[in-house]
Amino acid sequence: MILFAVLLSCFLFSCNRPATESSGAAVVQPLAIVQAGEFPLWFQFTDAPSGEVVPVLLETIEDACFSAALIPWPLAPHVRFMLAQDASSGEELVMAVNRDGFIRFSLWQGQGAPAEKIGLYHISGREWWRQYTVGAFILYDAQPAALLYRDDRFFDSDAPVPAVRLWTLDQYASRPKTLAMPLLDAFPPEDGWDIDALRHGSDGYWYFRAVRKMAAPPVIRMFRSNLADASSPASASEQVSLGDFQNAALPAPLAAAPAPLQKMLSAVFAHSGSGIAAVVSPEFHSTRYFAVDREKTAILGFYTGRPEHPFLVAIQPQGAGFYIKETDISPIIQQFSLPPLPDGFVYTGIGMVGNTIIAAWEEQDGHSIGAAGFMVISLII
Repeated sequence: MILFAVLLSCFLFSCNRPATESSGAAVVQPLAIVQAGEFPLWFQFTDAPSGEVVPVLLETIEDACFSAALIPWPLAPHVRFMLAQDASSGEELVMAVNRDGFIRFSLWQGQGAPAEKIGLYHISGREWWRQYTVGAFILYDAQPAALLYRDDRFFDSDAPVPAVRLWTLDQYASRPKTLAMPLLDAFPPEDGWDIDALRHGSDGYWYFRAVRKMAAPPVIRMFRSNLADASSPASASEQVSLGDFQNAALPAPLAAAPAPLQKMLSAVFAHSGSGIAAVVSPEFHSTRYFAVDREKTAILGFYTGRPEHPFLVAIQPQGAGFYIKETDISPIIQQFSLPPLPDGFVYTGIGMVGNTIIAAWEEQDGHSIGAAGFMVISLII
């Protein structure tokens, strides 16, 4: 049975003045330093007087009930995607927050187990990001890259197509930074082109969709390319059919996963009754989907393939969890449960930094989202 750490929870706000390294480069200070413990720390995305969406600490998850109006998901602030990295400074987890910007979690330098501390950084896109929906989040050129597009399926937006589509972050910038990808830039926004999808296909190619909705008639084109060709112009891509584009969104077979992950997913599928997994890992350029049965329920996983300690942490949307550790004989699986959520709430993603679990949650009703945020808790095996 998994044991959670002894309660150490504290929430220490840092000052906003940037620290300065000996080299003279200003490093952005965290919004907070989080020391997780046995009991959960709940954060909700909340509108601030400044116009930003900020993560606010709640006393309990029940405080989020009825606190936000249900609105169509493309318009709602919520954790849209996660990326995990083994950065030069240690493990990191980055979340792309719809209609806001980035949340980055990083091991706080000079600290370690058992009193592990995590720096929580908020990089807000402010007014610009409030206009657009996050359509993709990938690791491109060793940088987390979020794709913004104009979504008008639920309402008629008067915002222009985004003049800048890709955004990234680094430790020296308090705001998102623009990022160029020539493969997409070959469809200029000034000509009305919007890129509303960018994803890793189960066949290993990267697929994207370019649209000109204001043209007469509207134009929709779908392409695929190798990630290595993303720094090349559109000539490096090939146009594909709607069927090929849709098929690329299907989960990959389990055999496409790294060998240790195959064994771990097989074990958790057998114990959970699930058949699909959405996995975040430092080894992947985006969330990867694997399936043995697409008709069964899905699980959310975080995987690390380090040779000395490969493991998978997986949860179901209501919080039932599994810790799977690779061994020379067969995976060892242990069950646990994340803190319960109110009716109508679900967990939507999971990641880890050190021994700290970060799980995204949101209130759902059909295609709408109400309250949303993330939960932090410590886990010791």
